Amino acid sequence: MPGTLTIWTDHELGTISPNLYGNFAEHLGRCVYGGLWVGERSTIPNEGGLRTAAVEALRALHLPVLRWPGGCFADDYHWEWGVGPQRRPRRNLWWGGPESNEFGTDEFLELCRAVGCAPYISVNVGSGTVEEAVNWMEYCNSSQASHYANQRRAHGHPDPYGVRYWGIGNENWGCGGNMTPEQYAYECRKYACFMSKLGRDVEGGVYLIAVGHDDLRWNHEVLRHLEGALGTLSALSIHMYRTGHPAQGPPATSATDTPEHFYRLLGEVVDMEDKVRKTADLLDFYSTPGHRLDLVVDEWGTWYGDTDEGLGQPGPLKDALFAAAALHMCQRYCGAVSMTNMAQTANVLQALLLTRGSDLVLTPTYHAYEMMKNHQGARLLASRATSARLADDKGREYDALSVSASRSADGGALTLSVANLSLDQDCPTEVRLSGLEAVRGATARVLTSAGIADVNDFDAGERVKPRETPAQVALPSFRHTFPARSLTVLEIAL
Repeated sequence: MPGTLTIWTDHELGTISPNLYGNFAEHLGRCVYGGLWVGERSTIPNEGGLRTAAVEALRALHLPVLRWPGGCFADDYHWEWGVGPQRRPRRNLWWGGPESNEFGTDEFLELCRAVGCAPYISVNVGSGTVEEAVNWMEYCNSSQASHYANQRRAHGHPDPYGVRYWGIGNENWGCGGNMTPEQYAYECRKYACFMSKLGRDVEGGVYLIAVGHDDLRWNHEVLRHLEGALGTLSALSIHMYRTGHPAQGPPATSATDTPEHFYRLLGEVVDMEDKVRKTADLLDFYSTPGHRLDLVVDEWGTWYGDTDEGLGQPGPLKDALFAAAALHMCQRYCGAVSMTNMAQTANVLQALLLTRGSDLVLTPTYHAYEMMKNHQGARLLASRATSARLADDKGREYDALSVSASRSADGGALTLSVANLSLDQDCPTEVRLSGLEAVRGATARVLTSAGIADVNDFDAGERVKPRETPAQVALPSFRHTFPARSLTVLEIAL
């Protein structure tokens, strides 16, 4: 079925926070050790122990923010055991095996510096203390002649790191302590009270993120019990993993290549949007005219039934299309959603990078993020697409074309990303650019493959990667065909 796509270039809906394209690295499987960190003595090319190829890949992605150390790992992590020349090894309570603490605060912050992204640290609420969290902030941010600032200097880091983003715990309704909403609100009030006082050490103040839930009732109860203290907080987080599992029968896997699973997985974005909308409405209710609470989705992505002990997944094309559709959804809510952190950066769940020995490959999801990176910090434009309607076996309906358009902050470029979510139907589309008097040219790239389960691996290489495709842009409209099961990004010079 042919489609139409109208973009009103003179109707801006808000700024797309660069942090919508953030990521998450936990001490889980081979995300950190063997993925991002190989150690200075490794024969694998590295810079101070950081895998060189991983740093370069993330830098090319314009990665805006990286969350660490967890995840469930965060609420059993004691940061002082991972700084200085003498590290204290211990067990990894949640994910098994030993934890050397070789990769700690300074290594993480050096990774962020090398990549050029902002750090986001989750403190230990489940088994830690307020004092431990505040001391951690002092270590990272203080310029005074205080104990922990001097300790940082003694470890070879004279200047404050300026860490702005801090999460007050992780999933404290589950692995972070099995707390009730009332219990978590009680702890959060204490942590926020003391942590917010150190905001003066950071330009713009610290950005404190409270733990929310996929369950709206939890969020309502937490916010209700935090009333009177919400002024110390900046945002509430939720997590949204999706599987595309059927209601009955065996679980779907990364290699599942059926239409039913693919459309069900993309139908999950409909549910995600409903969750985002309802949580944003709840935050609006609890916000005040002088203080608005943001929504942060600091864990999300695909999580299939075939993950290994380290939660590794091969990262097929269908993951990239799911990511594009989910990012488009978050961009529509750019007035409410200030950050997302897809899980995870390397070798775990919906990874950007896969490593084996000294080899590294980029997943299709990585390529989707790279193709869409110019949306970061741009102005969202009003747009409307008409195309074939798709539906899954749970009755969820959505358009075949998932679309987002933005104009760069300097006004000189328009980025149009279009995911055709139909498995087998190309979509010839009339694209209308309303409000423009001239265009100077355009480039287009497309990400697709013969099958939605196609992956990039170490033996066959990067089979699923962007390729340039012709784009003839004219005013007031032009025609472009969006291939089945594809992501296309057009960059139009204005």
